[in-house]
Amino acid sequence: MRRKLSALISLALIWMILACAGASALTPENYDSQNPQQLSPDMLYSEAAILMDANSGDVLFGKNEYTRMHPASTTKIMTLLLGIESGFDLNAQISIPQAAADIARDSTLVPVFPGETMRYGDLLIGFFLNSGNDGANAVAVLVAGSIENFVAKMNQRAAEIGCRDTHFANAHGYTQEDHYTTAYDMALITQEAMRNETFRAIARLGKATIRVNERGDIAAGAGRSRLILQEGSPYYYAGAIGVKSGTTSAAGNCFVGAAERDGAEIISVAFKAPQDDQRWIDTQRLFDYGWTCYDAYTLDEMYAIAAPQIVNIVISNAASDDPNGGRLRLEVAQISNSDYLRMVERGSEQAINDAVADFVSRTQVQLPHDLTAPISQGEIIGDLSYYDPSTGSTVTAKLIAERDVAERTALMRLTDYLPFLRIFENPLFLVLLAVLLVLVLLIVLLIASKRAEKQRRRRKIYERKREEYLRRQAQAARRDGGSRRPRQ
Repeated sequence: MRRKLSALISLALIWMILACAGASALTPENYDSQNPQQLSPDMLYSEAAILMDANSGDVLFGKNEYTRMHPASTTKIMTLLLGIESGFDLNAQISIPQAAADIARDSTLVPVFPGETMRYGDLLIGFFLNSGNDGANAVAVLVAGSIENFVAKMNQRAAEIGCRDTHFANAHGYTQEDHYTTAYDMALITQEAMRNETFRAIARLGKATIRVNERGDIAAGAGRSRLILQEGSPYYYAGAIGVKSGTTSAAGNCFVGAAERDGAEIISVAFKAPQDDQRWIDTQRLFDYGWTCYDAYTLDEMYAIAAPQIVNIVISNAASDDPNGGRLRLEVAQISNSDYLRMVERGSEQAINDAVADFVSRTQVQLPHDLTAPISQGEIIGDLSYYDPSTGSTVTAKLIAERDVAERTALMRLTDYLPFLRIFENPLFLVLLAVLLVLVLLIVLLIASKRAEKQRRRRKIYERKREEYLRRQAQAARRDGGSRRPRQ
């Protein structure tokens, strides 16, 4: 019995050792950058994180993504979105309200001060890039009349977006017990915000210069919060397009990011990383993992899928025994940019359908109007052009025939049996024949006209003679005293 108990205890100890060894292997320090697809939640420093496809909203990766967290200054994503959606003219000159000074002493600043004047667009850029709590309060009062009204708008907008575990208590993100969100909800808010072109333009600014009328120019975005956008930074990430960092003692180090590559866009959230650099590391790892969730399609691969919606050709004089009934499929060749790729979320039918629809909408083809057989495989038939929004350039290609198309065999004609009839194929002969027919027709009409005129003259003579005869008969009848009736 003791031996069995001892054996069970030994097995339990071995299991615990192995479990601990396995757990220790899954740590941020053991992350393999050569295999980003192997990312696991334990390989992130942040307590909560998420990676979302910006187009579909699909969650590509998650770590405690539905756990309530303090968002710190990532709150300003919602503040900026509402500031833009308010309809305020970005070029309007505004006066900074008193609420800009109603902030905690350790708050980050634009800085702006009550009574100063500036362009509204500069206020939005300044508070977002410099994470100014003073500017966030100023936007809130300008948009809604008071901080309280603005916070109510924030919570209403969050509910409209689909957030289920978010509650805002201020416009800037300073820690309050009832001010919280989740990584998932913040990704939803960012997804909605990035659909707004003005928000997108501000979010992707590495740095900018704004102007306060009373004090002159102020640098914005020069701090560490934009490191992921700045080339030369150890945390720079090619393709990153924002979005917002945040730091408080309660929230830790946070960053909400977005990146784009070859038509795909992903959104990351990293909440409560213990150290400043760890939020950037986590964001890089999330981005790298994200691109492993997509398949890259070349232009000819995208065209092959989309071709039925772009080109539909039927050769009217194709051979009667043509296996495809005269339908001709075209392929692309001589592509001007062989590096073109389109990233499509793997395993998502909706994603490929959306990608194809987008490809079709940006593609134009030029084809001849008189395309007839015979056609040879590889023969250039037309041209294709595709506008690539990721680069702002146009990719061109040639459209070539996928196969040979034979011409329909001509039927035996009468002239093949009676060669002399080929004279009728001579245009000059046909003209002379037409003139002759017209002359014959005129002669026939003239003869008919003369014949009709002769008939009319005979009829008149007959009528006169008949009238004369009847008149004489009547006279004779009168002479005889009516005893005789004239013959009719």
